[in-house]
Amino acid sequence: MEFTDISRYLPVKSASILPFEKLRHMEPVWMTQDLKIVDEPKNIDYAKSLASKGIIVVPIRRRPLSSKYIDRKTFPRRILFEMTSRCNFHCTMCPQQNLKRPRMDMPGEDYRRVIDEIDKYGIEGLWLYHLGESLLHPEFRENVNHISKKKNLGIIWMSTNGQYFTEDNIRCVLDSNIDYINFSAHAVTEETYNKVASEGDFRIVQGNLEKLYELKGTDKLPRKPFIHCQMIEQETTKHEVDAFIQKHYKRADIVSINMLEYVNLPSNIFGLKQRERKPLTSCLRVSRSDCFICSNGAVTLCDAAYNGEIHLGSIHEQTLFEIWNGERRKKILELNEQDRMSEIEFCSKCTDYDI
Repeated sequence: MEFTDISRYLPVKSASILPFEKLRHMEPVWMTQDLKIVDEPKNIDYAKSLASKGIIVVPIRRRPLSSKYIDRKTFPRRILFEMTSRCNFHCTMCPQQNLKRPRMDMPGEDYRRVIDEIDKYGIEGLWLYHLGESLLHPEFRENVNHISKKKNLGIIWMSTNGQYFTEDNIRCVLDSNIDYINFSAHAVTEETYNKVASEGDFRIVQGNLEKLYELKGTDKLPRKPFIHCQMIEQETTKHEVDAFIQKHYKRADIVSINMLEYVNLPSNIFGLKQRERKPLTSCLRVSRSDCFICSNGAVTLCDAAYNGEIHLGSIHEQTLFEIWNGERRKKILELNEQDRMSEIEFCSKCTDYDI
């Protein structure tokens, strides 16, 4: 779930922050991708009612940038494009613990070539990562500079665990056309942080986050690039969620308490208990036309298939357009439209088809 400080938009008297357990059950305020309150009477009235009650931190949902690509079948709508599958952390909840494909960087020239193709067709959003830490890519800045010359990549996200988000890298990103910086801060205290990311250095990560807040500035928010400060709710962190929101809501554009995914992994059973699931019929990721390009060039339409279980093709052998219109994806689309995704063996065991 995402939260923001409503006092940036509306006057809030006698402000207080509700506990997360109450916030998570509230209806969200709808926002645009530029973090403006959606200008619809019902939505505006709801936001005003929360502010009038002194509720300063409110849950939000972001609307798609436009409806331009929603019904397009011939090219992905949203793309998560992995620069590298290498990571300096092996967090307890992350599929890095179960990664069987090579940990490698995609050659920079291949990354930029595919970016050119994506820009040619246009998309709703581009994520510059999947499982790896993008800052480890030796040509990270070259890739970001190349992306910054493009006009049709939609909302652009980067994500980092913060360890190598040094001042030079921060300045590179602040000077780019990246719209959202997802900073995985994980915890409030060093003790809890070490239970999640034992390879990380809490003080370095927190220092880099403070430097990001300083260089971007924390007044007159929201302002691009938006800082999306993230914690994942899990057994080891749930007791710090309220403190995490309290710590970051004034300086981050969005505070995110993410639902635990990949709950088929042994350490993520907590996430399985957090929401009820209807029986698998269709998959939201397939319906949404999501595309995942791994650092080895493999293309899939599901992040749960991070080890290549659903392989559509390789960008080293075909164009992304050719892969997306190939027979493998057509068969999956047909099953999805007929609510028969459970007939795919890998999908039948999935627990994340509804997010």
